[in-house]
Amino acid sequence: MLDKKPKKSFYLFLVLAAFVLLAARVAYEQAHHYRQAEAYSAAQNWKLAIREYDTAIHFHVPFSPLMDKAARRLWNIGQMYETQGKPDWALIAYSSIRSGFYGTRSFYTSGRSWINKCDQKIAALDTMMLIKEGGIKPEQAESQKKKYMAIFGDNRTPSVLWSILAEIGFLGWVGSAIATIFLGFKKTGGLKPKPALYGTLCFVFFAAIWAISLLKA
Repeated sequence: MLDKKPKKSFYLFLVLAAFVLLAARVAYEQAHHYRQAEAYSAAQNWKLAIREYDTAIHFHVPFSPLMDKAARRLWNIGQMYETQGKPDWALIAYSSIRSGFYGTRSFYTSGRSWINKCDQKIAALDTMMLIKEGGIKPEQAESQKKKYMAIFGDNRTPSVLWSILAEIGFLGWVGSAIATIFLGFKKTGGLKPKPALYGTLCFVFFAAIWAISLLKA
């Protein structure tokens, strides 16, 4: 009995280590893309800077200051394009902030204040471009902005229940895969039928929960 406890602790350590490594990888990618964006900004290569700041936001790390910094940089780039009379590129910068934060939401939506600011900007710029292209008349501007804001305000927040199930499914999927690898085989290399079977069934079960929950959330 005594020799079994270290084994269970060891497997638990491996599972926790896998998640720590995953979190570290996401944090590294976020910092890497932010540094790349800063380098492009210093070289005034704004289009590639937008891409890298956008990617940095998508690598969501809770409480990371880099997400807010990336959003602020994109906001400044959008304002710069506005002053240059390039509303199309300003829209790309503002939309990158909005899509970046929406792309990382689960139980909650981070960057809500940034999203609200971008909604206002996007509605105004889209309306201005419609007037310029002759799509609407100037006197229709306010009603058009309201239409855009109504669309943006449509509540599309993911279901909390399905989001929780998605998290459970993902954790169970990864955990069962690791457990099957370490518990489903003998030291001699042979297969342990029951642990391997149960591990495989759990792997398929949690993978199905994860996939279905992502579609439903």
